[in-house]
Amino acid sequence: MHTQTSTLTRAALRGAAVAACFAAASAHAITVKVKVENVSASDGLWFTPVFFGFHDGSFDTFDPGLPAPTAIEAVAEQGDASGLVAAISGTAGAKSNVLMQDGSGAPPGVLFAPGESNYFTIDLDSMYNRYLSFASMLLPSNDAFFGNDMPTDYELFDIHGNFKGYQEINLFGSSIWDAGTELNDFMGAPFSPLGGVSTDTMGSVSLLGQAGLDAFNGAAQATGNNLSSSLMASDPIARISIQQVPDSTQYIGFMGAIALLGFRYVTRKRMGTEAAPES
Repeated sequence: MHTQTSTLTRAALRGAAVAACFAAASAHAITVKVKVENVSASDGLWFTPVFFGFHDGSFDTFDPGLPAPTAIEAVAEQGDASGLVAAISGTAGAKSNVLMQDGSGAPPGVLFAPGESNYFTIDLDSMYNRYLSFASMLLPSNDAFFGNDMPTDYELFDIHGNFKGYQEINLFGSSIWDAGTELNDFMGAPFSPLGGVSTDTMGSVSLLGQAGLDAFNGAAQATGNNLSSSLMASDPIARISIQQVPDSTQYIGFMGAIALLGFRYVTRKRMGTEAAPES
């Protein structure tokens, strides 16, 4: 009876160790940390909460030279990312997050003022969340935003499902898009002290360019300050970084393997003791 119980116990422990090893080996999701920083000059641009979408490469936010989709128009004019969240929900396995400033900075706290940052963590699947898309409105503006037009611009996992490691996306004045949906006169723009009513236009999405950037020079902010008098295409605006959070399943798998080896050693030792003749 004792021998049978010991055998069953050893089998159960061995099975648990094997299960831990296989569970760790079969896990294909990883946790990543996504951080956003406003790296504009102290008198530079602000931006709204940032939309992030993680998808299989089939989710397209906009196309240069074509009219802005409704979801991008909402981001570019009002900083409203709900349309993009709804749109990406129709992509199989896709995930999204809208990152706000944590409220510790200048009011209103959800906006990213120069020097402010925040981050989030998210579990990603290498098959369904291989690529990254993002978008955010720049302030003060009528319809200026940053984002990536190509769905496969930023690859987080390679074709074999391996995480490609730390990535840093640096955005500059040259990265700013004009949605082409409003006249760029700052009238009626969110948080602009000019007030008035915005004027709708029927343009297409295009890079703002230096001529467009010149329109920002000296523009008034809601805070009472003015923008830098010389916003250039080479000026840094935002930084997005992506890195893997240490994976606890690797530790579990390692400990499971150690436990399995230990159980085998103890089992063999006990079996040798039980098989030895009595003196």
